[in-house]
Amino acid sequence: MVRWKIVLVCQALFVLTYALAVPLVMYAIGPDGTAYIQQAKFFALGDLWEAASGYWSPLLSLLSAPLIVAGVDPVIAFRVAQGVAGVGYIGAAIWGTTQIFQLTARGQWIVGLIAAITSAAWSCGLTTPDVAIALFLLLYFPFSASDELLTDWRKAAAAGVFGALAFLAKAYAFPFFLAHFTFCAALRYLADRKEVSLGRALLGWGVGLLAFAIVCGPWIGILSAKYGRFTFSNSGAFNHYQVGIEDFDWHVLYRLQEPAPDRINVWETPEKLQFEDWSPIASKENALRQIRHFKSNARKIVEGFWVFEVLGLFPAGLFVVWVASLAHGPKRPRFLVGWMILTLGIYAGGFMPVAFEIRYMWAVLMPLCLAQLWAFVEELVAQRNEYEFEASAWRRYVPVLFAVYLIFSCSLRPAFYLARDAFSDRASGRVQKQLGSELKAAGIAGPVAMIGDRWQDGLLVSYYADRPYLGKTLETNWDAAEQEFDQFGVQTLIVDSRDPLAEQIGRHGEWELVATSPVMDYELRTYRRTSPQSAD
Repeated sequence: MVRWKIVLVCQALFVLTYALAVPLVMYAIGPDGTAYIQQAKFFALGDLWEAASGYWSPLLSLLSAPLIVAGVDPVIAFRVAQGVAGVGYIGAAIWGTTQIFQLTARGQWIVGLIAAITSAAWSCGLTTPDVAIALFLLLYFPFSASDELLTDWRKAAAAGVFGALAFLAKAYAFPFFLAHFTFCAALRYLADRKEVSLGRALLGWGVGLLAFAIVCGPWIGILSAKYGRFTFSNSGAFNHYQVGIEDFDWHVLYRLQEPAPDRINVWETPEKLQFEDWSPIASKENALRQIRHFKSNARKIVEGFWVFEVLGLFPAGLFVVWVASLAHGPKRPRFLVGWMILTLGIYAGGFMPVAFEIRYMWAVLMPLCLAQLWAFVEELVAQRNEYEFEASAWRRYVPVLFAVYLIFSCSLRPAFYLARDAFSDRASGRVQKQLGSELKAAGIAGPVAMIGDRWQDGLLVSYYADRPYLGKTLETNWDAAEQEFDQFGVQTLIVDSRDPLAEQIGRHGEWELVATSPVMDYELRTYRRTSPQSAD
């Protein structure tokens, strides 16, 4: 049974932490954040056609739009939407894991406190839907693991609804739900085949898919109409394209190029980037390259479980839980071992062919792993009680110390990264926001280009200056770079002082230095063209 007081206290802790931390990193929105916020602006204007994107999922932008309509700064509105998702995530983490693993109050405290601290760090440090998709998947999981999944149509329908909402938060939930729900239905049927007919099982599975289709169908219909073909997402091709190039440096995105009409930068419309996806079966070389990438991602996924907490106890701990449950546990714990292996394998394994970061799995899988591990600890404690070891030091202190360790160690890494970013001028976005606001107030001309490695610096400065951003030059020779600037009609340059071209620009009178902004061990220098020039 869920202790709702625990939920409220953990949510209050999140709100307090988020309110204190987010102002320090408010404007560190990154390239993804600029795209999501621009999407929210289109929603606020009622321009659904422009807001529809196969790359940027709509949920957080939709939550931001009403605040933008009310006059709230779009960046602040998006941060509020992330906070709302974070509050919901904590409730979903406690409720979902308790429903699945029957956690006691102590287990709910552990999951809730870790969810509060980590989700605050993730929501402050990133402008991505990782927490939002985890919110709805943690509401979906209890229904997919329910003993009544195939016998109670309401459970199957609820699974479909929450799976669809997860898809609206992040498109990855679409293939994940279809695979995971199908395998869960099959696993449930195998466990109950003596009591449940195949027809009843297929009906329950069909109800879940129908509910999923009803909720996410309208958005898929809009995307399919916009792109002229059936699609639920167009991010897979670009993500796969990245891993097909040795030493990929994002040149397709970074190079100078015009953004689409009414857009600030090309990253708002990644589907329009000039790239060609590759097939792993087209040649032996491609097949070997894909296999190498599978191996690389497999290592990252294993590392992801190791770094859930400081000492990396989770892989070994979960393995012990699974073996013990399969060998000695009753029917329900044995079923949950199969369900967990299925869930972890499908969710993490789905990223194997494409570009993958460990953060993709943390918010979704950490609460499940925590809960199953702690449920096993509680079962051990209960067994010791049966043998009258109530007064032993093991009974009194070890579970408490382990709980404290879990809370501290699982929260330490995200909290450290948040603290690091909060006190870094570059990572916090303060420099880029200030420079962009100053250039906007001065009426600096656009479009803007970048000289230097940090493409993101130029993008954020131009975003806050409300000027189109063309990208950075990839040329190392000044004459070649200047030809590019002339070709694209660049009016403003953001220059990283560490770049070799930074010293050469000062020798050319057509560029005037108008601002210098120190950033850690370098500075951003802003130059404007003294004689306006248009693109050819």
